[in-house]
Amino acid sequence: MNNQRATLRGGLLLELMLVCALLAIILPLLIAPLWQLQQRHGVALTYLDQSKFQIALASQFEAHWSRLLPAACYLDTGLSLTIGTADEPPARLSQRSLVPQSDWLEAVDYGACRVSLGTVNSPLVSANHCDLSAGDWVRVASCHTSEQTQVAQANGQSFTLNLLDQDMLGQTAFLESQQAFYWYAGEGKNGQPAFWRTPQLSGNSLELWAGLMALAISPLLDENQDGLVDTIDARYGTYSLTKVRALWVEYLYQLSPCQAATQPPQTQVYNTLRGERWQYLAPCQGVAKQVIVLNGFG
Repeated sequence: MNNQRATLRGGLLLELMLVCALLAIILPLLIAPLWQLQQRHGVALTYLDQSKFQIALASQFEAHWSRLLPAACYLDTGLSLTIGTADEPPARLSQRSLVPQSDWLEAVDYGACRVSLGTVNSPLVSANHCDLSAGDWVRVASCHTSEQTQVAQANGQSFTLNLLDQDMLGQTAFLESQQAFYWYAGEGKNGQPAFWRTPQLSGNSLELWAGLMALAISPLLDENQDGLVDTIDARYGTYSLTKVRALWVEYLYQLSPCQAATQPPQTQVYNTLRGERWQYLAPCQGVAKQVIVLNGFG
């Protein structure tokens, strides 16, 4: 009986040793594919996050920059926008931490609020649907003329304007709000680069979207006023809105958090239209491009 028990124990021990030996052989063969599958899954999720990020930031650009063209039957030749480099910031941005090798844009946001006025008289009193305050700048336009003026008086129910353009009186017109801003890439509140907007004259800066590492902006121009884009200009400077049809936007971004952060990054280089060299670590960082059409109505 004791011999049978010893034989049984010996057999069980041998089987256990065989199982351990098989596991020692099989497990490494299983772990490597599982690790690779996990890596591929992380990369797939990162590319999905890239797509979501690009869509979200594209919506920000579209929301802010599609309104850089005022609504009118014609355009005042004195209206313009300016594109500059972060290496030479305007005085208003001199104390901000702008991202190097990036651009800033100075322009007017027209028509965040837009209302019909009917027949215009002066002084003009109308319902305050745009929540205007005394001193706010607005634009009043008809198909014959336009005037930029400040709100003389305002309360929660109505506002008053004093119009100087005699050609405006008696015309059917509309009013649109307007405010000048700077847009740029700068250090964000959490230390991560972000997309910012700062009022041109006074007021608080607003962080619009975290993760924007660099920004390059070039105007698409209609040089001969035939309604078609003739050229894209990569130079810095001021451009008349009578020629700017759209903006070509290139940007460098960073995902945070990043699903593929545990994997070795791949160093990539992107050369902008202006010739700037952006070096980044894919796939947690990436480059995207977008065309923003300036929308008014005629």
